[in-house]
Order: sequence, then C-alpha cells, then structure tokens
Amino acid sequence: MKERNREQVSGGAAEPDIRLGQVRLFFDSIPFSIQAILLTSFLLAYLIWEVTSHRAILGWLSLVSLVSLVRLWQYRQFTRKDPTVEQVAHWWNQALLSATLSAITWAAASLFLFPPESLLHQLLFTFLVAGIAAGAVTTLSSIFPAILLFLLVDLLPLSWRFMMSDNHQERLIGAMTVFFMLLLLLSAQRLNETIMETLTMRHEKSRAEATIRRQALYDELTDLPNRRLLYNQLNREIARSRRHDHLGAILFLDLDYFKNVNDSLGHAVGDELLKQVAARLTGRLRNEDTVARLGGDEFVILLPEIAKNTDQALTRAHSCASDLRKLFREPFLVEGHTLHVSASMGIVLFPLDESTPGDLLQQADVAMYRAKDEGRDGFCLFHPGMQEALEARLKIQRGLRRALSEDQLELYYQPQVDRHGRILGAEALVRWHHPRLGLVSPAEFIPIAEETGLIYQLGDWVLETACRHIRQLNEHSPLAISINISPKQFREPAFVERVKEVVEKSDIDPGLLHLEITEGTVLDNVEQTIAHMESLKEFGIGFSIDDFGTGYSSLAYLKRLPIEALKIDRSFVLDVIDDRNDAVLVETIIVMARHLGLEVIAEGVETREVLSFLAQKGCRKFQGYLFSRPVPFAELIALEQPLLQEQRPCAPAPASAAG
Repeated sequence: MKERNREQVSGGAAEPDIRLGQVRLFFDSIPFSIQAILLTSFLLAYLIWEVTSHRAILGWLSLVSLVSLVRLWQYRQFTRKDPTVEQVAHWWNQALLSATLSAITWAAASLFLFPPESLLHQLLFTFLVAGIAAGAVTTLSSIFPAILLFLLVDLLPLSWRFMMSDNHQERLIGAMTVFFMLLLLLSAQRLNETIMETLTMRHEKSRAEATIRRQALYDELTDLPNRRLLYNQLNREIARSRRHDHLGAILFLDLDYFKNVNDSLGHAVGDELLKQVAARLTGRLRNEDTVARLGGDEFVILLPEIAKNTDQALTRAHSCASDLRKLFREPFLVEGHTLHVSASMGIVLFPLDESTPGDLLQQADVAMYRAKDEGRDGFCLFHPGMQEALEARLKIQRGLRRALSEDQLELYYQPQVDRHGRILGAEALVRWHHPRLGLVSPAEFIPIAEETGLIYQLGDWVLETACRHIRQLNEHSPLAISINISPKQFREPAFVERVKEVVEKSDIDPGLLHLEITEGTVLDNVEQTIAHMESLKEFGIGFSIDDFGTGYSSLAYLKRLPIEALKIDRSFVLDVIDDRNDAVLVETIIVMARHLGLEVIAEGVETREVLSFLAQKGCRKFQGYLFSRPVPFAELIALEQPLLQEQRPCAPAPASAAG
C-alpha cells in the first residue's frame, strides 16, 4: 500500500473517489487556514511596524486579505456544489491554485517586508513565516503537490534573503531555513502517506460494502435483478397499477433443453449463453420494463402499466412474447459453438385479484410449463383452470401434514469443525422420508410449509427433536447444535417463550442450542428481532446469521444484533479459488466479522484448497462435504474424530442434498 501511495505522491493517478477525498480534506481546512493566516499577518505587521515601510506593510496586508477572500470564495463554491468524481480534476487544480496564492503572499513578505537591519526583528519574522509553513503541513498535506508548492514558494525567498547577507550568522540561519524546509517536506510526505492509506482503506471498505449490497439484489452472472429485487419492484408495480387503474403483465421465460447445453458443452458455455440471453432480452424491452433472473435458465420479464383493460393488456403481452420469441431465431455464438435455442413463456396479468408477487410468479411458472407441455418454443396465458401443476404442490402440502403426525420426518446433522476436522458443533437439517416418493428434498417442502403456515408446526418439531438429541448427546459428549429458524416462526409473538419452554422441558444447557436466522428475518422488523434475540441471549441461547451476504447486508443493523457468528453462504465459498469476486467478498466478511468480534462459519467447504484459503484469511470454523455429509443422529454419535484424514476423498455435494 505504501508503494502505491508513493506512486500517487510522485504523480501517479489515484482512484477518482480517493482524489476527491483528498480534495475534500484540503478544502475543509481552508476556513481554519484563513483564520490562522490573518491572525499571523497582523501580528507580523505589528512586530515590524517600526522597522519596515508602512506603505509596504499595508500593501502586503491588502494582498493577504485579497487572497483570503479568493480562497474563501473557492471554499464556498466547493461546499455549495458538492463536487462529484467527474469534477475532481477541476477542483484538484483549484486546490493547487489556492495553495500557490497563499504561498505567494508569504514569499512577498520575505521579499518586501524583510527587516535587513535588525537581527531581532529578522528572527521574529523568521519564526512567524516558519510557523505558517509548519501549520500548512497539517492543512495542505492531503494533496502533496500543494504542500510542496507552498513550502518551496514560502521558504526559499526567506532563505535567499539570509543567504545574500555578508553576515556569517545570517547565512547560517538561511542554511538552517533550507534544512527546516526539507524536514517539513519529509513530514508532509509521511502525513500524506498516512492520509492516502486512510482514504484507500475507506474506499476499499465502501467498495466492498457496495459489492455486498449489490450481490443481495443482482444476479452475479448476468447482472440482472435477482428474485429479491424483482419482488420489491413487483410489489411497487402492483400498488401503482391499482392506483392508476392499469394492468401489467409478467412473462416467465425458461430456455428449452438448456440442461443439454450444460451437459454436452460444459457450464462455462452454459453461463456465457445465459449472459447473451440476458443481453438480448434487456436490449429488446422498454426502459420501464424489468428483466430479472431467478436462477438457472429462468428469467422473468415485468411489463408495468401496459393497458387499461384486459383485452388490450392481453394483446400487448402476446405481442411482447412474440417479439421475445423472435430474439431466439438468431443463433447464439458461444465460444466457437453455434447454438440454436428456443424458450417457453408463461404469461399472467396483474392486478386481477389479490394475488401476491409469489402467487403471480407461481401462476406464470405454471403457464410456462403448460407451454412446454404443448411443444415448447411458445407461450401460454395462465387462467384459473390451469391447476394441474398446483395439484402437485397440494399433494406435498397434504403429505407434509401427515408426515408431521406419522413420524416421516428425521433430523440429519452436518458437523461444524475446525481446520483439522475436530467437531465443534453440528447443524440440524430436516429430511422427509415419504412412503411413496422416497426422500423429498427440503427445497420442495420448506417453501410450501412457509406459504401454508405449516412452518410453525414443522419448526416446533425441529426444535423439540434437536433439544432431545442435545440431551442424548450429553451422555456421550456435549455438542452445540444449530437449527434454522423460519422468518415466520421467528416473528411469532410467542416464539421466545416457546423456545424457553422447550429448552427447560428438555433439561439441557441453553448454551448448547444455537439459532440461525437470515438477514431477511432481521430486516423485516428490526426492533422486534433485536428484542427477541436479546431475550433469548439472556437465557443463554446463541445466534448466528445464516447465508450472510445473500440478503441485504445492512452493517448498521448488524452491529446492533446480539449475535455470535456469521455463516458465509456456500455460493460464495465454492468458487473462492477461481472467482476473484467471491474471494474478495469472503475475505471482506471475515475481516469485518473479526473487527466486530464475531465468529465466522464457512459453509460448502468441499476441497482442501478452499479450506486452506479460508484458514489463511482467518476463518476458524467450517462445514461441508470435505468433512462430512449430513448424517442421521445415530451416525453423528458414531463419527470418529478427526473427520479430516490425510487421504480423505472429498466428493462434491449433489444438488439434492443441500441444506
């Protein structure tokens, strides 16, 4: 960093916002600088009044006042316009002009007011001029060329006056003045380096925070809005359409046979294809329309306020869908491959009823699958009779009710370990053994449980089962268990008392139970969240933020939360070796957590290379397939430590086994 700062001092260009920070520091110091200069100027005039021409003194004071007014005007212009990075070059030059004008006034004093006959007055004169130079180091050093100009113009004329004297003592003072100037330049350079380091750290921190915030709202691959931002915009558009009595449309677009591209040509080609699809979609639509990527090859197009009545809205939605189909008539050229790709689309209008954004996307999704069933490369409008796909969801819902009463659910545990594989804790993950469907993925039934309210009953079952297992573990070796808490469950008024009741009934140490909540849970109702967390924290239960970085990471709220750990989402961890953005995000989270006194748990650790990277960056707790898959409780007890053996194979995690 210091080498980079030296390059900047010697004339290399800094980041525009860092240069703007330098300029702000410079102009912020002008009011104090003007006050100090005016006070010193009148004091100097008073001290040399008896030995120097009054006309020269008054002329010099007029010059000082004029330059002070110019600098004050520059300061007012700067603060009033609040410059942006695009204007930094102009204000950088204004800062150099300000420093030069100020230095010229003191050079003029040395040239025209220097008392040649009185050594005592010369020493007083030198003391004040040198004091101004020393003071300038503290106010001008944010821009090194400015302090360099000021010191040279200020002190060289004074040194010259002494050096021109026949008096040996005065020539010695002149040489000492040059030496003093060099010391001030050295001090100014060091102060400038310190300022640059501070500004650079602040800039990098702001950039990292902005990256985290953008990661929460935009898809990393295509830079399109993600599901969270789409929901926000859709909520706004539904409300606006109701106010203005307009209709809008949602187009749910899915590429046909995209899996074949990935399987035959690789994920790199598939990712590049998705980027090109995103670019074509964005280029075709209006500025007010939104294209979002939900994940995989699923895109959603939001068309706000397209008509006043249903017939017109249908006509325009169909017209837009037809135009989007034409975008796929031209092949995609990806890494030397010519790919002919089509897309299926589902259309739903809003607001025709009280459907939520989730309902609308579900309906558009159902219509899209109907388009696929009808031959693909087409589009289909959702209508109330289109319930076949929803029936599958109802089966899951009804089956989940039976699962809760018929003992079809089981908790699996994935160990959380140190870098050597020693188990420090475990995360509880619910699994459903369906009598006909087999093992049902949590990704299928957890969202349905959230939407139907079954999450409360499911959450209670997980809490009670985990506490029972904690008690059983005490007979072998006490182990902290973490469980995920649904946002709906956490916001329930009786949640705190319910947790305390289960813990007390289970007769376990509350410190062995850790609750994991998401950033979305926190931001939905910050004050209630903090109150619930503080109450349970006082009871002895620990908290961590799960999937940190995938939601809207508000650092202002984070420091208020009584949490112990941040869990880095596996989507960041998996590619830290190959993806520089992921590496920067992970390192930023680890550093931030350390400064906040928080523990960091990295999820999705599957290779030794990733483990080594995380450990080097300061992470001390890990979870992933490198150490163990999620296992039933009986196998958790039987696990032999350490989990990480010298030649332990690490198979990648199948998608269906994720949390």
